[in-house]
Amino acid sequence: MRKLAILGGTAVIALTMGSTGAMAQERYTYTMHSTPTNVFWQAVKRGMDDACALIDADCQLIFLQQDGNFQEQLNNLEAAIAQAPDGLINTFAGGNIFDEALARADEAGIPVIASNVDHPDGAYRLAYVGQDLEVAGYELAQAQSENFPAEGPIHVLIGVNGPGQVWSEQRAAGIQRYMEDYIAANPDRDITVERIDAGLDLSAVGSRVAAYVQSQETTAYFDTGYWMAGAAVSLRDLGKEAGDVLLAGFDLVPVVMEEMQNDFIQVTVDQQPYLQGFYPIMQLHLLNNYAFPPFTIDTGKAMIYPEDIDALLELSAQGIR
Repeated sequence: MRKLAILGGTAVIALTMGSTGAMAQERYTYTMHSTPTNVFWQAVKRGMDDACALIDADCQLIFLQQDGNFQEQLNNLEAAIAQAPDGLINTFAGGNIFDEALARADEAGIPVIASNVDHPDGAYRLAYVGQDLEVAGYELAQAQSENFPAEGPIHVLIGVNGPGQVWSEQRAAGIQRYMEDYIAANPDRDITVERIDAGLDLSAVGSRVAAYVQSQETTAYFDTGYWMAGAAVSLRDLGKEAGDVLLAGFDLVPVVMEEMQNDFIQVTVDQQPYLQGFYPIMQLHLLNNYAFPPFTIDTGKAMIYPEDIDALLELSAQGIR
């Protein structure tokens, strides 16, 4: 398998500004684990499209027909490898299912970068562009704990939106780890934590969370994606006020921003999806044209609060944030 030393540095994009007119057009394919209806991926595609326009590359982001259908993603990856592109970008929500195909890509000399979700063993890719998922879950729970009541029992519900999917399980593990630390730091309080299969649809998540809180007094609900916005709608329909059940999760999609403005969501994590589309393309371009080895880029775990939203609305409308 190709092994390259990690290169540190920042201001490398300027090298791409020279004329590429004499070069054959580069071809890059991005295979991933979701559908076009998932609004998060539109920002990823915007970042990829902007990078490809900058270097005049022929790029393709291949969506799925069914969210989380890893066999379909593997089929897409196999087809992309057969086309011998100048580079591949792949998300590893399905874990090791892609290993055999990517071993053949390596043998064929096709460089691969992981984006959004890393390979569980850090294998079969030259670098990773995305969030440290477990750490992001931990820090999300830590941020929301500032809103926990000072006295009385605390019951936390963790929604695992994609059971078995790397991104959802790792974020949930981070939330769980923080809650274990919180329990240890508060031994005299009644603190409990439970997990549910929350689903990958706003209305489904809303219905499941609403049904749960009617049967169990709940302090806070943590989502591993952006579907806590669906919980906000259902809780409001139940007559709950903002803050009656604390809500937190991930990403800056419009429905999350709207519910933050309504004060139903107290905090969300921005993993900057635009960069998860932009930087992998640029890294492959720099590797192929200037022999710069790709290096891992943490696209972040920035905590976004309701007071931050107004400044981000215009960028969100442009598909950048």
